[in-house]
Amino acid sequence: MYSPYSGGYSMDRYGVGRHRPYPWMRDLEEMAASSRRRRERVARQREDSEERRPRSVKEEDKEKREREREKKRKEEERLEKEKKEAEELLEKMKEKERREKEERERLEKERASKRPLSIKDVDMNIPDNCKAHHTDKFELTHLPEDKRELVVRRGQEFSLILKLDQEYDKAKHDLVLHFTTGPNSSPIAGTDITLTVDENGRAPTHPENWHARLIGQNKTDVTVGVSPPCNCFVGEWSLFISAQSKMPDKNVQKEEFECSSDINILLNPWCKDDQVYMKDTNLLEEYVLNDQGAVFQGSSDHIGAKVWNFAQFEEGVLEVCFSLLRKSLGYKVGPHMSNPVTMARAISAIVNSNDDDGVLVGNWSGDYDDGTSPTAWINSSDILLQYSRNKGEAVRYGQCWVFSAVVTTVCRAIGLPCKSVTCFDSAHDTDGSTTIDYVFTRNADGYLKRDRDRTDDSIWNFHVWNEVWMARKDLKNEYDGWQVIDATPQEISDDIFCCGPAPVAAIKTGNCKILYDLPFVFAEVNSDVIRWEYVNKLTWINMGSDTKRTGAKIFSKNPDGKPYTDSLTISRWQKSSPHDVTSDYKFPEGSREERRAVDNAAQASRVFRGKQTPNDVKIEMVEKDGMMVGEDFTIEFRLVNTSQKKREVSSLHLELYSKFYTGEIKSKIFFKPLPGLTLEGKKDKTFSVDVKSKDYLDKIAEQANMEVIISATVAKENNNKDNIVKVDNFRLRRADIEIKMPTSCKKGEELTAHLNFKNHLPVPMTKCVLYLGGAGFEKIEKIPQKDVPAKSDWKLSVKVKAKRVGLEQFSVTFDSQEVPDITGRAEVQVK
Repeated sequence: MYSPYSGGYSMDRYGVGRHRPYPWMRDLEEMAASSRRRRERVARQREDSEERRPRSVKEEDKEKREREREKKRKEEERLEKEKKEAEELLEKMKEKERREKEERERLEKERASKRPLSIKDVDMNIPDNCKAHHTDKFELTHLPEDKRELVVRRGQEFSLILKLDQEYDKAKHDLVLHFTTGPNSSPIAGTDITLTVDENGRAPTHPENWHARLIGQNKTDVTVGVSPPCNCFVGEWSLFISAQSKMPDKNVQKEEFECSSDINILLNPWCKDDQVYMKDTNLLEEYVLNDQGAVFQGSSDHIGAKVWNFAQFEEGVLEVCFSLLRKSLGYKVGPHMSNPVTMARAISAIVNSNDDDGVLVGNWSGDYDDGTSPTAWINSSDILLQYSRNKGEAVRYGQCWVFSAVVTTVCRAIGLPCKSVTCFDSAHDTDGSTTIDYVFTRNADGYLKRDRDRTDDSIWNFHVWNEVWMARKDLKNEYDGWQVIDATPQEISDDIFCCGPAPVAAIKTGNCKILYDLPFVFAEVNSDVIRWEYVNKLTWINMGSDTKRTGAKIFSKNPDGKPYTDSLTISRWQKSSPHDVTSDYKFPEGSREERRAVDNAAQASRVFRGKQTPNDVKIEMVEKDGMMVGEDFTIEFRLVNTSQKKREVSSLHLELYSKFYTGEIKSKIFFKPLPGLTLEGKKDKTFSVDVKSKDYLDKIAEQANMEVIISATVAKENNNKDNIVKVDNFRLRRADIEIKMPTSCKKGEELTAHLNFKNHLPVPMTKCVLYLGGAGFEKIEKIPQKDVPAKSDWKLSVKVKAKRVGLEQFSVTFDSQEVPDITGRAEVQVK
């Protein structure tokens, strides 16, 4: 039987007392405790197992990176600390050095106050000065420091930096500049100039006075500005500097310094006060600064361009130009070295060698075995430097374009704006008549023949001279501007072979009574050609005139400041052409103004033989495209009856001559009589005469120029007769050299140029020489070539190296005994 528990008990978490009233409750508690103990044991075993398990590689790398970061952090902290300590130490050292420097400067000033000022060195400030004065292209200014020289222009300030041994003190010190030039310099002659530096820095008060001023001061460096006057003598000037100091004993002590290099002073066409000032300064890029260009040759219907390197900036050229100027002026440095009129005239005299041991010997004979053929030259520097190396021995040989190109170089080098000008059908008046007189006589067969003995005047196929720009203070203002000068020795002026300066404006109006050489230059461009039949000393029959023959075209290079880029062969049908300046020299042919100019010029004539009898039958040439040397060609002309009545033409004939471009005959090719005819009123008839290559090849002159003379007798009413004559010039074309080469490259890069041309001759070309050049390329000596077979192509590849940055012109000339002066050119942009 069941009996309840009678003992006491207490409550536990199960809500029952400590003393369990039932046995099964005790079993449950024991089971819970056992389960708890088991869970705790398993947890402890798991923890023990985790501690004993190996760590993974990833965990180890992580710990390693953490240790490295910590190490790096500590290292950076250490370095930062050391850097900070070093900076503090350096700052202490700098502070110490600064205090020591201040102490030294204090002591130096104290000592300097007891000794005179002296100049340790002078910086010519060449890069800045030359850039400001447009002279930085001179190679002379880029030589090694011990050889380079300053080149500046007059009428414009340049700066000098004086390196002193102490600070400049205006109260105690003065600077005096002493400039000298030429032998036996003197203040009276204007070749010995003394300038005290204006410490107030005031600008010049008068453009014709020397001036020096203090521009700035940086401790012991003093910058001084020097202004040569606008009429300063051009040439090399020596500079001496005197530093003057007032000493404590009230005495003045001087310390002298001599500059080791000269200061080269040029004309200044950028300066409005200079006599050579050009208002349109853009043109100076061509007429002063361009060292690459071309001269024109040929005939009025077929013009050829010869590329030329003027090379006025090449090393040594400026020195030669100054030397030539002094030599031409008798080695006397004075006002004539300031006046562009006298300088231009002196240059026209000294470039030829005829009477003053000048630069070039003229030779038009075709025989150049003891020198260099005129056609071989392609730059002026070779000529000028050869003249200098040979101590003033004249260079052999030159012709008009060579004389003109050298003049261009000399003028541009000294700052005188200049250009080469080519006049086609240029007259050479020998007797001062301002007309060109062709004299004919009759031979035994009744034909009119050119009387060479009595014909001194001539017409050149072309002639090249120069124009220079200046104000003519010796004349009226209307004659300022371009002036003709000519170094080709043709006629004597003031007992020497020179010509000009002749104002172009005066030439145009025929004012031939002013200086210099106006009648001669006027005749070159606008003289009437008069044909005379010489019967005896008292009888000269005027057979008519040609008023449009001379000065047919007058050309110069386009003033673009760039190398010549147009075609080397220019015909009348081509659109591209050089710069036409014909209208500067003459009014339109046949105009009232042009005829008035001819009449004005005639007033200066020294010769008069009679008036012209008008002819009503005229001879007209039929113009054709250029014929190539070595090929057959045809001469065509027309007889034109301008009257209403018929005319009987007899004694008609044609003569063909080979001639030099100066008009001098080399060989007679043939004389061809033509049948007479009756020419009805207002009618014309055309004639053709064939010329075979075999007729002229062995007689041709070096420029391949020809002269054709056609004449006839015309019967009129009442047994009257007129003689009609036509003289015409033409030239045969030469091939041009084609050049294929890169159009751009880097400075110092070597390029390959592929050259070729065709020999049109039925015979080989012999004694061949190739000349290469260009201002922007390293110089190459002439290259002898093998004979070029008949009717064949010549090809050659050459390597050249670019030496300066810019648009550069590469040119070649091929000379042979049969056909000289075959040329080519190409442009290369050098970066």
